[in-house]
Amino acid sequence: MDKRAPSPIQLTPRQLECLTRIAAGETSVEIAAALGLSKRTVDHYVTHACARLGVRNRAQAVAKAIRTRLIPGRAP
Repeated sequence: MDKRAPSPIQLTPRQLECLTRIAAGETSVEIAAALGLSKRTVDHYVTHACARLGVRNRAQAVAKAIRTRLIPGRAP
């Protein structure tokens, strides 16, 4: 059982939803269509999530969000 403390990093529900969908393989265009947003808005959420996570790109953001238990990850 993993007993790590919850992450002190705070992301908005939309940022978490976008990162979860990116982790599932969706593009910004697909996420935008599913959520009724523009691609630009999705990219805005992801950019701000990257800044809060202290990473440079989407892949790093997803990896850190999974590692810090902000979003679910796959079991190895």
